Amino acid sequence: MMDTINIKQTVLFPDLMADMDLPSITTLPEYDKALQNFIKMSDYGAFIDLNVSGIEKSFSFSLNELQIPRRYRQTRQDSSSPVFHLFPATIRNHINRLKYDARSFFNRTNSVKTLYGHFLFRQYFHLWDQHRKNSMANILDYLKQEIGDQRYQKYFTGAWNEAVGWLRTGIKRKYHHLLPSSNIELIRIERERLSRVNMTISHLDREDQDYFLNCLILKTVHVPTELSDYINGISVSSTFKTIHLEHLKYTNIDSLEDLLEFLNTLPQQF
Repeated sequence: MMDTINIKQTVLFPDLMADMDLPSITTLPEYDKALQNFIKMSDYGAFIDLNVSGIEKSFSFSLNELQIPRRYRQTRQDSSSPVFHLFPATIRNHINRLKYDARSFFNRTNSVKTLYGHFLFRQYFHLWDQHRKNSMANILDYLKQEIGDQRYQKYFTGAWNEAVGWLRTGIKRKYHHLLPSSNIELIRIERERLSRVNMTISHLDREDQDYFLNCLILKTVHVPTELSDYINGISVSSTFKTIHLEHLKYTNIDSLEDLLEFLNTLPQQF
């Protein structure tokens, strides 16, 4: 076992180290003070980190990335595709507004905005958790009520067909019959097959008649074909962030005013 020592940190168990002269966190008064400040700060609240994930779904690729044989290609300078989004701009904008609504909970009454994030006062923890759940429910209601299963699949096949259309402009006409259709059931079956064998684009057989199909499947595997699967991948979560004791050694937190003054001095990165 190799011992690594960071001179900026103290050792929690110095008796396990070869150098018995190393100071312990339990023997340094400044760290005792830091712990006390941390406890007092926790009595007032905590830093909240909001994360809305699983909503943005898009993909892009290049002819080189797909390793398309040279003999298939048209001669053109543009070998990189645009970004193909699952949803059109109007829907993406609406979902972004719902994400903004989730963040709109924080205000001057319930929190303090710092370079490190929002410090939420403890008495608002329950209201925040309820707001987070409501925000998630609003997003899911919109997806289920305003989009639904059939429209969702149309958006998926629309993005797929856009990608195929872009490929068509870079492939010689005599090979256009190899380009895949947007058959949802076929895509689903092939996804499962490729997943079982841990297939990657570099391992595909470029002489296979389904080469283009399999390339697009692997590039879009993160985009669900069903609304239910898409919804299952969405989360509106919040985590409580901590603070390094190093920043609490040389301050005194005995009141809310002390805490607010301390929060204003925090750097962006700890």
